[in-house]
Amino acid sequence: MLIIAAVFLAQAPTRLPDTVVVETRQAAPLAEASPSVSRLDVTQATESGQTTLTGLLGNAPGVYATEQSGEGSVGSLLIRGTNSSQTAVLLDGRRLPQGFSNSYEIGRYRLFGLSSVEVMRGPSSTLYGANALGGVVDLRLPDPLTDKTGGALSLEGGSFGRASLGLSYLANNASAGVAATQGTAFALTTSHDDGWRTNGARDASTGLFKSDWRLSPNLVFDVIGSVDRGDAGLPGQSTNGHASSGDPNDWEKDRGWMLSPGIRYATDAFSAVAFWSHGGSTVTSYVDGTDPFYGPYLYYQKFNLDRDELTAFAEWKARRDLTLGLGVSYENSRYDQQALAAGSTDWKDTMESFGAWASADWRATVTDRLRASVRRDTFTDFAGKTTGEFSYARSLSKELTLHAKAATAYRAPSANDLAYGTSGGLPLRPEANTGYEVGLRHEDLVPNALGWTLVAFQNNLTDLIDYNPVDYKTFNIAKARTQGVELGVESRPAKGLRTFGAVTYLESKALTDYAGVVAAGQPLLRRPHLVLALGSEVTPNENWTFGAAVNAQRGRVDYDWNTYSRVNLPSAVFARLWVRYAWSDRTELSLRIENLFGETAPPTALGYGAQPRSAYMGLTRRF
Repeated sequence: MLIIAAVFLAQAPTRLPDTVVVETRQAAPLAEASPSVSRLDVTQATESGQTTLTGLLGNAPGVYATEQSGEGSVGSLLIRGTNSSQTAVLLDGRRLPQGFSNSYEIGRYRLFGLSSVEVMRGPSSTLYGANALGGVVDLRLPDPLTDKTGGALSLEGGSFGRASLGLSYLANNASAGVAATQGTAFALTTSHDDGWRTNGARDASTGLFKSDWRLSPNLVFDVIGSVDRGDAGLPGQSTNGHASSGDPNDWEKDRGWMLSPGIRYATDAFSAVAFWSHGGSTVTSYVDGTDPFYGPYLYYQKFNLDRDELTAFAEWKARRDLTLGLGVSYENSRYDQQALAAGSTDWKDTMESFGAWASADWRATVTDRLRASVRRDTFTDFAGKTTGEFSYARSLSKELTLHAKAATAYRAPSANDLAYGTSGGLPLRPEANTGYEVGLRHEDLVPNALGWTLVAFQNNLTDLIDYNPVDYKTFNIAKARTQGVELGVESRPAKGLRTFGAVTYLESKALTDYAGVVAAGQPLLRRPHLVLALGSEVTPNENWTFGAAVNAQRGRVDYDWNTYSRVNLPSAVFARLWVRYAWSDRTELSLRIENLFGETAPPTALGYGAQPRSAYMGLTRRF
C-alpha cells in the first residue's frame, strides 16, 4: 500500500480525452465512465517511442501485456488475471477475427494510424458476447469527418536489424465554413527485425482505413478495413546462444483482414448502429525436431478462419432520465485446419451464434445513476449462455464519482477445444465469470489537471476448459479466482510536464486442479503479483522533449517442463528513455533506448528472457 500511495502522491493533474465508446458502444463523457475504463492516447505513446499495441497496453492499470521475444513478436494479454483468449479485441467497435484458440495475436497490431486505444476491464459480455469474459480492447481509428487533415511519414531503425516505415493520411471535403460530408483516413506500416535470438527474424505489415459519408444531418455510412501479414521464425525457449535455442527450419506465417460497412443514425432522442463485418485469418506453421521419448516429429499445418458478423443496436431516450437499448448479433465462423504433412490433423467446422440483449440506463437523481442489461446467446456447437450486468454510480462531487458493478460474462469454446473431440462426447459449456468491482474516478474540471482511477475487483471463474488426463480430450472442470486493486494516474502538473503511472496488485488462485500444472490453492501461472509502471516527460522548450519510464514486475510463477515442477520467476525492472527534437514545424527526430539497464529476467515465461538493451533512431515528417 505504501507503493500505491507513493505513486498517487507523485502524480497529479492530467488531461484525459473527452469521450469513450467502449463502455456503452455510444460516445459518452469520460468523466461519467466507470473507473474500469481507460482511454490510452496513441499520439502520446508514439511520441514516446512505443510502436506496438502490447507495449501500450502494458502501461494500463489492471493489464499485464508482454511480448515473447522482442517488439512485434507473439504477445500475451492478461486483464485482471484472465487469459489472453478471454479478452475481445475490436477495431472501431467491430470485433476482429480471432484465431483457432480464440486468442488475438496482439503483437501483430501496430499503433501507427490509430487515434486511441480504449480498454474496459472486467466482465463485458452483455454488450460484446463471446470472448469478453475478462474485458475488451477497442482500437479506435481517426474520424475522417472531423479530425485534422494531413499526413505523416515515419522512419525508424536500430538494434537487431530493425527497420520500419509508416505512412498515414487523412483527407475530407470540408471547406471554409462548411463541415465535411465525406472523408477517408488510412495508414500503412511495415517493419523488419532480425531478432535477438536464433531464428527470431520477423517481417510484418499492417494496413488500416476508414471512410465516412454523411448522407444527411443524422445519417452516416462508413466502411472500416484492416489487413495484416507477418512472417516470422520461431525461436526456441533456450537462451544459451547455442543452435538448439532456435531451429532455423521452424517458421510461422500470419495473414489477417477485415472489411466492415456500417451505418449510424442519431438524433437527440434516438440513435442506432448497424454493420456487417467480413474477415478472416490464415496461419501456416512449420515445426520440426526430435523428442527424447518419441523421436523425430514434424508439424506442418495451415489454419484458415472465415468470419461474418451482423450486428444492430439502438438506444431510445424514453424520458429525460431514462434511456432504453436493444441489440441483436449473428455470427458465422468457418474453420478449416489443413494437415500439410503426416502427423498433423485435418478438421473442418462451421459455428454459428445468435445473441440478443436489452439495457436500461436510469438517472434516478442528479447524483445517482443505475444501469442494467441482460443478454442471451445461443450456439450450434455448444450450450448457450445468459449474461447480465448491474451497475450503480454516485457523484460525490463535481470531480469525483463512485462506481460499483456486478456482472457475468463468458468465453466461447475455441476451435482448438473442439477439434480433437470432447471427453466422453459431452458438449462443452462456455467458460464463465461472475465479477464484482467497486471504484472511484476523479476527473478535474480544470483542463490539464488531475485524473485518476482506483478499483478493487474480484473475478470468479467457472467451467474453465481443461484436458482430461485420461483421454487428453477437453471438458469443463476447472475453477479459479482472481482479485486485486488497480490504480491509474495521469497528470500535467505544470507547463511542459506530463507524468503518468499505474499499479496493479493481483491475487490469483486455482480452486481446482487445472491443466495438470496447477493444483487447487496455488497461484495461476505467469501472472505477476505486482506490476508497477511509472513515467514522466518534460518539454523544456519548443524544440526538445525528454522522457523516462520504468516497469517493475514481481511475484510470477511458471512451470518447468524439464523438471515437472513449478518455479518462481525472478522480479524484473525494465527502464526506457526517449528524446525528441523538433527540427522544424513539420520534421522531428527521435531517439529511444529500451531496457536501459540490460535486465535479463524473463518478461513472458520461463526460457523467454528479456530483449537486451537496444537503441533506435527515428524521423517523422508531417505534411
